[in-house]
Amino acid sequence: MTIAPPTDLLAAYHQVPGVYDEMVTADGRVRDHWAHAGRVIGNLGLEELLYRRSEARRLLDDDGVTYNVYGHEPGVGASVPAVAPWALDPVPVLLASDEWADVEVGVVQRAELFNLVLTDLYGPRQLLRRGVLPAELVLGHGGFLRPCDQIRVPGHQQLFTVAVDLARDSAGRCTVLADYTQAPSGAGYALENRVVVSRVLPSLYRDSQVHRLAPFFRTLRASLQGVAPPDADDPRIVVLSPGPLSETAFEHAYLASHLGYPLVESTDLTVRDGKVWMRSLRRLERVHVILRRTDAWFCDPLELRPDSKLGVPGLVEAARLGGVSIVNTLGSGVLENPGFLPYLPRMAELLLGERLLLPSVPTWWCGEEDGRRHVLAHLDSLVIKPIARGVGPTAVFPWELSSDRRDDLRRQIEAQPGRWVGQETVELSSAPTLTATGLEARYTVLRAFAVARQDSYAAMPGGLTRVSASGHSAEDAAGGRRPRISNQAGAISKDTWVLASEPEKLSGFWLVPGPPVIAIDPAASMSSRAAENLLWMGRYAERAEAMARLVRASHDRRNDFQRGANPAGTECLQVLLSALTKVSSTYPGFVGNGAGARLAAPGAELFALVVDENRSGTLAHAVRQLLGAAQAVRDQLSSDIWMAVGTLEREIAALRASDPDHLMVVQHTLGRVVQSLLALSGMFGEGMERDPGWRFMDAGRRLERGQQLVALLRATVTVERNTATDSLLLESVLIAAESIITYRRRYRSQAQLETLLDLLLLDTENPRSLAHQLDRLADDVSLMPRTDNAARLREPDRLVLEASTALRLADTNLLARSGPDGTRPELDAFLTRILALLYRAADAIDREHFVHPLPQRSLAGP
Repeated sequence: MTIAPPTDLLAAYHQVPGVYDEMVTADGRVRDHWAHAGRVIGNLGLEELLYRRSEARRLLDDDGVTYNVYGHEPGVGASVPAVAPWALDPVPVLLASDEWADVEVGVVQRAELFNLVLTDLYGPRQLLRRGVLPAELVLGHGGFLRPCDQIRVPGHQQLFTVAVDLARDSAGRCTVLADYTQAPSGAGYALENRVVVSRVLPSLYRDSQVHRLAPFFRTLRASLQGVAPPDADDPRIVVLSPGPLSETAFEHAYLASHLGYPLVESTDLTVRDGKVWMRSLRRLERVHVILRRTDAWFCDPLELRPDSKLGVPGLVEAARLGGVSIVNTLGSGVLENPGFLPYLPRMAELLLGERLLLPSVPTWWCGEEDGRRHVLAHLDSLVIKPIARGVGPTAVFPWELSSDRRDDLRRQIEAQPGRWVGQETVELSSAPTLTATGLEARYTVLRAFAVARQDSYAAMPGGLTRVSASGHSAEDAAGGRRPRISNQAGAISKDTWVLASEPEKLSGFWLVPGPPVIAIDPAASMSSRAAENLLWMGRYAERAEAMARLVRASHDRRNDFQRGANPAGTECLQVLLSALTKVSSTYPGFVGNGAGARLAAPGAELFALVVDENRSGTLAHAVRQLLGAAQAVRDQLSSDIWMAVGTLEREIAALRASDPDHLMVVQHTLGRVVQSLLALSGMFGEGMERDPGWRFMDAGRRLERGQQLVALLRATVTVERNTATDSLLLESVLIAAESIITYRRRYRSQAQLETLLDLLLLDTENPRSLAHQLDRLADDVSLMPRTDNAARLREPDRLVLEASTALRLADTNLLARSGPDGTRPELDAFLTRILALLYRAADAIDREHFVHPLPQRSLAGP
């Protein structure tokens, strides 16, 4: 690959003929507001820009920024999505303050218009009575929810947030491609893009006087407070997410964390007496405002979609009674109907007394005869869309269809014309996008955002720009067609900079004078589901570490004794391999059917125990489950913790693609996995507040570390072998338990089982000992929130105390004795009892603190 010198980077940039380019004019001159950025980018050169792009990718990976790609709607019959990394081009898109002012006014006007339309459709419906909107277009749309009629939230704005996709024609004029009013996504990704790009291009960002995005999110927060029911003195606000399988699950958690609100799922909420409550750790807590990220028709299986597993039964009734404010308002998705677009200019004149500032893409609704004739006559050149999601594909491009399929589409339109619209293909502007060979002009779309503010709306100064995943082709250009730009199709995002004409004045500070604010009880702001995921996050972190250490110890013995020349070493290796299967429960493994062959050639099984994420008990499975638990509590975790979690998965994914017989690579990866897990453990210990969530996470770690240690001892030292084998085995056990250095320093003589048991079971000063785990677990359990004030011990406390007492009374000399048959029955019985108590304690914590709602069953039938 030839790297272009810095001076040639901009000179080699070629815009798409006949297309408005964001950076250069038609004659190739750099636009005035790009002058400084163009010089900086040109001086950096391609090699440096590619390095900055790799740094951006690293930062996104460290923050765990993802976008889920799937083929079905989440909620009903959805396939498991593929987790795709968020794609970001470091070269921003720049907008001058004067051109942004026109966009801002147009977006705010559009939001105000849609707000009036929404208020009318779920109120007096004068637009339908006067024939301004065809009744079929509204009443036949899946987003019009009849049960939500007359539901209002406090204040003038019934539409809380709006997003608008904008394109530029060849003259630079903006056209609206689509409106998003259901649960508009992208604002959180825009904020993350800004954070990353400002870090990889710090000087350029600092010198460009870019409008900040923080005021938009402060407005969002203040407006959420403002829509609370009148009886809420200190409103409790939550972010309702469909869950980690949602397309934009990262954004839901990111917004919740940034705004400081709990991220909840439907199972965290319940409706009682016309109000919504969150199942917190201590009791039910009233919820006053829900920032909804779940599509409205999934929100209530009682009154909306009965087959939804994402809804809260009774939520519509609670909103109807004014017990909770839901934004965006339930039913606002009707405004996303593309059939509305031809009628917007007239509605703007009637409702606002103004002309529509931002024109929409030319659209014809097939429900009207003229529109249907036009669409059918120009079927080959129009984009065909259903008026509502769920009717069919989001868009059909007839020129890509065979003649038979095109005829079938024609028949569908003729059979149900009211369900379809035809739209012209629109011109798109282009923007410079970094590729391996230089800057390339890529087609671009800008998503702008607006949020309710007092009696109007505030627009985000910038937005989320997306560019096509590939460049333009001569064939597409000749046909006037543009590539599809969507995240599902692999679009690349860009930060959007609105340049201030003068230094921006800071306003709306986070720091507010006045009397001290009363802090929220942490137990009241954490859902039972979040606490359970934190506990399992701790458990899977410890499970992964124990597995990595034991596999690494087994590999060490394999390297030493695989050839079978040393009988003691061979027996030690076989015991360790059998212990791997027993501790991880990855049967048949090294003890079930076919174990002999696997013991003779253990490489493939050892490799699978590291990389097979679909097999319960493996290292990869533990890491996958750890990541899943972390995603469910993303709003509770710092970026540093997420960085360590993300590194684990990348290490194992890289190993999965390597040669399984390359032992050095496997050992090196295991070392890095352990290193990342130790870093994660340090962040757990030093980077988290000792709130109830931390208690559950730490309890999970102590439970799992204790169980793993006891299971390892049961699998290795409950049978006496010859001195040489036991010497090697005890050393391997100490290595796997990360206590070998302590043991050698403390017991300089030859190893003994009694002293090993003293160190691993009884020594409270050893952070890897069972006694230490039980002491920490007792503290965690005693400080977990309780719903009563009784002085009696709860079941988890009793079980942990019983295990701790049994341990304190244990005599390691007695436990180490072997019987005539070479077994150690006292030790085996003791370890079995302790393990059973730890399992029972885990179950008791689950019963005491976690709520598992029964599966919902539809009363309406299939």
